Amino acid sequence: MTALAKRASLKKLAVWLGRCLLLAALIFLAFELRKHWSGISEWRPTGQDVAFLFGLALIYALTLLLLAECWHWILKLFGNLQRKLAYASFLITQVAKYLPGNVAHLIGRGLYVRGNGLKDGQIVQATLLELAIIPLGAIVAILILGCAGQLSSVLPFFPVWLWWLGSATVLASSAVGIVFSSRLGLNLRPFLLDLSFSLCLSILFMGLLGAIFAAIFLMLSSAPVATLAGSAILSWLVGYLTPGSPGGLGTREATLFALLSSLQMQDAALLAAALFRLVTVLGDLIAFLAGWFLFRNTDKSKI
Repeated sequence: MTALAKRASLKKLAVWLGRCLLLAALIFLAFELRKHWSGISEWRPTGQDVAFLFGLALIYALTLLLLAECWHWILKLFGNLQRKLAYASFLITQVAKYLPGNVAHLIGRGLYVRGNGLKDGQIVQATLLELAIIPLGAIVAILILGCAGQLSSVLPFFPVWLWWLGSATVLASSAVGIVFSSRLGLNLRPFLLDLSFSLCLSILFMGLLGAIFAAIFLMLSSAPVATLAGSAILSWLVGYLTPGSPGGLGTREATLFALLSSLQMQDAALLAAALFRLVTVLGDLIAFLAGWFLFRNTDKSKI
């Protein structure tokens, strides 16, 4: 078997494992929903609650501009593209992540910016960088909250010193890589500065994403805000890394519920996870509509 055939087989296996995980997550959620249905069905949203959730969807749509800006800075590493084209390619294709396979939005972005001074190989590299930078932002945010002791209630088997050790390992590895690259004569400073800014945008997005979930949960019950935010970011990361799970559907909600079960508020956790999905889907749709009406007439030939 050739190396290419082995790679294709491993990719196919990963997708099927992701689908199995998705199925298990959905079954788990179905059982938990049945168990806690009486508590969930008693919630009756008021007009103020509905307006609040819609407001959070608008805020989430605005936070997606941070990721659009992150995508713009990544593309800048390979060519001089106008910001509005990068924003258009990100916002208009965002809803495609809910299609089976969870890759349609990535392909769509690449096709959208194609033919604007970027080679196909450069677009692939930019896409791979985005796939690394955005979850790295989530990891950094989780490490920060873990080092601050804000995840001990949902991840009790991770003591604070272990979070600090993990953070130190990441920093040391990065420093070694930079020093080693410099000794090889590689001038990575401009490249690393741009990537660092992109990473900061991703971290900020994750913080706001966690705050949105915390606001949803606090509608239903009280709990530590930082713990709620950290759980949301961690569950987002699990959904993001699950192959074959469109938009992290199912796996994100199952992870979120499992993490928050330690707070002994299962009814609120289930309902908050469902409302969080509703808010983010609506926010993605708002971002798509905004991108379509604001940027659809972008003249690519002049960029």
